[in-house]
Amino acid sequence: MRIDWIEDLVALLDSGGVADAARLRNVTQPAFSRRIKTLEDVLGIELIDRSVKPSGPSQVLRDRETEMRKLAAELRLLLSDMRQEQSTGLRQLVIASQHAITTSMGTQIINSVAEPSRTHIRLRSANRDECETLLIRRQAAISLTYRIRSEPVTELASFLFEAVIGEETLIPVLGSTHEQDLTQRLQNGVLRIIGYPADVFLGAALNRHILPALEGRCKVSVVTETGLSTAAMQLAQSGLGVAWVPAALAQPDLLRGDLINLQDDLGFIQMDIVAQRWAATSNLATLEAWTRLVSPV
Repeated sequence: MRIDWIEDLVALLDSGGVADAARLRNVTQPAFSRRIKTLEDVLGIELIDRSVKPSGPSQVLRDRETEMRKLAAELRLLLSDMRQEQSTGLRQLVIASQHAITTSMGTQIINSVAEPSRTHIRLRSANRDECETLLIRRQAAISLTYRIRSEPVTELASFLFEAVIGEETLIPVLGSTHEQDLTQRLQNGVLRIIGYPADVFLGAALNRHILPALEGRCKVSVVTETGLSTAAMQLAQSGLGVAWVPAALAQPDLLRGDLINLQDDLGFIQMDIVAQRWAATSNLATLEAWTRLVSPV
């Protein structure tokens, strides 16, 4: 599908009506209507609901709004990468990195693989499942995700290469000025924590490996949830509750004394940092970056 068609449909979703969408696309309303009609004929799908006045996006288009916007964003990104590569002569390399890895190790990752004179690195931060999807769809050359060390390793697909490039520990932290409050609550049999959504990697890890043991000792109260480890750490530093975050992320605050590490009392999770790429690739930028990740100097 042509990118201008995608942009037309996004404009229709943004504006909610044909007339406003035409203005967004800088064309007359009749011209815009003809473009949408052509697209409807090509696809065999009704994209405009003409049964109401003023006419607007059809229900089938509204139902696919999220996917349409995602596709438009991915196409824009692809074209931007191609233009940059053409104008600068730099090779493009996309690395999909789990959010917590990006936050705690983003600079280290870029420094380890970048060769400024030859390759432009784009680090795409995403959930673990999204990183895997980006790799499978070849929208990323390399993925970086966590794997819990104590859990069995699933069989790797034959078309992928994999290497463990580091290790990380998920540790419980709290603002150092709130340790007394924590002690008092634990004596009363209550532990306040910052949770993660159950459908994200860190949330599932806590539910499997930390919370069952804690619930045998005290009542665990999830004060709030966030999908971001940085936000969880800030909330923990404020004293709202204990948060489990990557040790590399917490290290600066631990060294300054702003946070305390409670892993000896509340438990921790050891994880590997796993890199994956397609086994059959001849892309020089990917192979060079892989070598630096797997065998750092």
